[in-house]
Amino acid sequence: DFLDWIGRGAVELYNITNSDFGRIKELTEKYRDLPMDFADACLVYLAEKCNLNTIATIDRDFSIYRIRGRKKFKVILS
Repeated sequence: DFLDWIGRGAVELYNITNSDFGRIKELTEKYRDLPMDFADACLVYLAEKCNLNTIATIDRDFSIYRIRGRKKFKVILS
C-alpha cells in the first residue's frame, strides 16, 4: 500500500548533489550541540530549497530547527 501511495504521486523525491553539501555542512555546524545528523540536515536543506515548512516526523529536534534561520517547521505526527 505504501509503495502504491508513493506511485500515485503522494511523495516527491529530490536528489542531493555535490553543490548542496556546503549548505548541509553549515546546518550541521549550526546545530552541532543537538547534534544534527546528516538526514535531518538534508531535510532542513530540502525544506529551504523547495520552500516547504510542513514535516511528518516524531523527531523532536524539528521543533528547534529553523528554515533559513527563521521559519519554524509545522510538525505533524509529533
